[in-house]
Amino acid sequence: MTVSLARLGASLCFVTSLALAPAVHADSDWRDDATQEEKVRNLVKVVPSTSQIMIELGERYSHLYWAANMGKWEFAAYQAEEVAALVETLRIAQPRRAKTAGEFLDRAFPEIAEAAESRDSDRFERAFAQLRQACLTCHVANDHAFITLPAIPPRSSSPVLHE
Repeated sequence: MTVSLARLGASLCFVTSLALAPAVHADSDWRDDATQEEKVRNLVKVVPSTSQIMIELGERYSHLYWAANMGKWEFAAYQAEEVAALVETLRIAQPRRAKTAGEFLDRAFPEIAEAAESRDSDRFERAFAQLRQACLTCHVANDHAFITLPAIPPRSSSPVLHE
């Protein structure tokens, strides 16, 4: 097997650069060691995007519907609370969405939370339809009308609902 001198030289340079590179200490943590400015900059970088929050909201939308549909009312009420908490997170993480997120909560949350607590299937179905409409209205207001939701979400992936 023959190896060209150029390739051998490049490999040696790479290995040498690794050996001379500053060591990264496993116990170094920017949360402890960084300046306040660096900490703030890092925290801003990890704030969830609207799309990240919406992915979880979509999951909770399905869990909420199917929990109520299966008569698991405590889990449905929990999902409604989690939806509200995620929208609150969105208000903070994405200030440009704060107004429509607040309108969404005012329009949709009280009724869906009360319907889940009431354990009344008919009331829940009406409240869930209102929740869906509030989602769609918010999407339109934020120039995302192309993102729609099914009236009946596909089966939930939650293991709680498949025990």
